[in-house]
Amino acid sequence: MAKGKNFSAVAKTWDEKPQRVKLAAAVATAISENIPLNRQMEALEFGSGTGLVTFHLHQQLKHVTAMDNAAGMLTVVEEKALAANVDNVTTRHNDTTIPSLAPESYDLIFSSMVLHHVGDIDSTLKALIAGLKAGGVLVLADLALEDGSFHDNDQGVEHHGVDPVCLIDQLHEMGLMNAQSVIVHRIVKQRGLEQHTYPVFLVWAYKE
Repeated sequence: MAKGKNFSAVAKTWDEKPQRVKLAAAVATAISENIPLNRQMEALEFGSGTGLVTFHLHQQLKHVTAMDNAAGMLTVVEEKALAANVDNVTTRHNDTTIPSLAPESYDLIFSSMVLHHVGDIDSTLKALIAGLKAGGVLVLADLALEDGSFHDNDQGVEHHGVDPVCLIDQLHEMGLMNAQSVIVHRIVKQRGLEQHTYPVFLVWAYKE
């Protein structure tokens, strides 16, 4: 979902990095453990990429819309669904980081590692919340604040991580309730002679 980087160009090989696959599995597990999912839920993954999280969760949900601004990523989602005979995952292209959603359309909206690529987080959150049904839940996984060393370059990066405490405050100010957070994964990268550890958090909150 990032701007300034051609994610479509890397879509075909995106899933080849074990670290990405492991992270998606950890995020999906944390969602399943903390959110009462059920087969009546209409869900949206915002910034779905190749659907790594979606394909862990779709069997627990009625339907998942995978939304991304990289058409190449969505092509991979469609290919995966076809190959696995999955009929409750569809795709939707969105050109901007501020989604245009029909009001109160989804019971669950989730994203993983997207917010730090979004310039105007406030407007994006408001748009996502508008798309939630009453009683729906917004679930956001992202990189915690870091020193700027996580990415090999800053192409498409708007923030060096996100502060989950500030994010919870932001969601409460926007009217969501019962916001909580947990660390769900730690990414380890070699930087020169040192190993750096980067926590990934999950924040979720409910719409009245």
